[in-house]
Amino acid sequence: MEEKELYLSPINGSVKVEIYRKKIKNVHLKVFRSLTVYLSVPEQVPNDWIDHFLNQRTKWIDDQITKYKKSSGYNNLSDIRNGSSTQFLGKDMRILKEASLQNHVEVDEKKVVVYLKKTDDEDMLQRTFTMWWRETARTLFQKETDLCFDRVFKKYGIDRPILCIKKMKTLWGSCTPNKCKITLNEYLLKADIRCIQYVILHELTHLLYPNHSKDFYDFLTVQMPDWKERKKQLDMDVVQGL
Repeated sequence: MEEKELYLSPINGSVKVEIYRKKIKNVHLKVFRSLTVYLSVPEQVPNDWIDHFLNQRTKWIDDQITKYKKSSGYNNLSDIRNGSSTQFLGKDMRILKEASLQNHVEVDEKKVVVYLKKTDDEDMLQRTFTMWWRETARTLFQKETDLCFDRVFKKYGIDRPILCIKKMKTLWGSCTPNKCKITLNEYLLKADIRCIQYVILHELTHLLYPNHSKDFYDFLTVQMPDWKERKKQLDMDVVQGL
């Protein structure tokens, strides 16, 4: 891995671009929510070409970093406001409030709409959204846990685990094998479904292998060969902001 420093703008200053030379034919430039910039290039590409390419893409990189910085607060779901944003199942979603006869939440491809009997009641906005978020997380996580357990683990004769949903500051999930219980972070609902499935498989695997042993990772790889890619996507694309 190589690094190059790239000046973007007076506001964002300079960033370090991580450059990876690979056996590939095309160039891939990515800016992650962590504000990390990755550039993958074919092995024989000269440094002058890389410098020229990055200079041409400077504005695009600057725009992406500005967008992520502006939305950096949206992952704090304890302060929901009309017009703010959140990640939901891997997508950036706008949160809006509308008047209604009943307090409830509806979601489409681009927005989460919180319907309120009193649109000026900010406490009710927060409570309605929070209740919807947790209920949605519990329903989805339970469904995916049951599917994974039935497909992979049921044949090993272990009990179906208890699923707990809670806010967690540093973990996406945890497992307590002696209680046959897994706990998932409710903020995991921000992630793409593939990432959610990875975390569930990871935690369920601890029912067979309590530690992160070689057998644990061998089993994980057999069941989900691309788990490393899913984990990387989760770590890079989803910001907890707790």
